[in-house]
Amino acid sequence: MSLIYHAHVYFLPEQADFAAALHATLAAQLPPGCWLGRLIHREVGPHTRPMFEIDFADSLLPSVRALLEAHRGQLPVLLHPQLADELAAHTTAASWLGEPLPLKLATLSRA
Repeated sequence: MSLIYHAHVYFLPEQADFAAALHATLAAQLPPGCWLGRLIHREVGPHTRPMFEIDFADSLLPSVRALLEAHRGQLPVLLHPQLADELAAHTTAASWLGEPLPLKLATLSRA
């Protein structure tokens, strides 16, 4: 059974135009099987900045990571598997591209 991964691409309000351009680039270049969420211009869940999300199978992780590295500019990205233990998924099982950001860990469930 393969894992589902999430990539959260964070931006500040003054980076919204760049984030929208990145979103359009990714919409055109992500491999088939990826789901690209809309831009969310506020904090939501454990996330402490506006963001958009990409969901994909773990087999696509290398190609999604490469696209993000090539195009993300200065935007930080959290990559993590979808796990029953949400705290572990967002911390010990996660990796960052760019600056790691604080998360609202109290909002995450533990298995």
